[in-house]
Amino acid sequence: MTSNNRLSGRPARAAMAALLLCAVFTAAQAQQPSDQERRQKMIDECEQNFGSEIDCIREVDTELRAEALQSGGRVIHLRPAR
Repeated sequence: MTSNNRLSGRPARAAMAALLLCAVFTAAQAQQPSDQERRQKMIDECEQNFGSEIDCIREVDTELRAEALQSGGRVIHLRPAR
């Protein structure tokens, strides 16, 4: 049984799979909070558990920098290396 539908066959299935994949990634990105929102939430949680705003800001910034380094992010140094 053959179909005369123009959207049949391997190329059409591949195109549909690509469109579905793009839709899934777009929806996932839309659900993630912005970097600043995530940072603030982490600071708020730290303050609830430990209480010191200054220490929590340092701790969260250190953690976020470590995540960026692990994922291949770059760090901007304010002074040259010795």
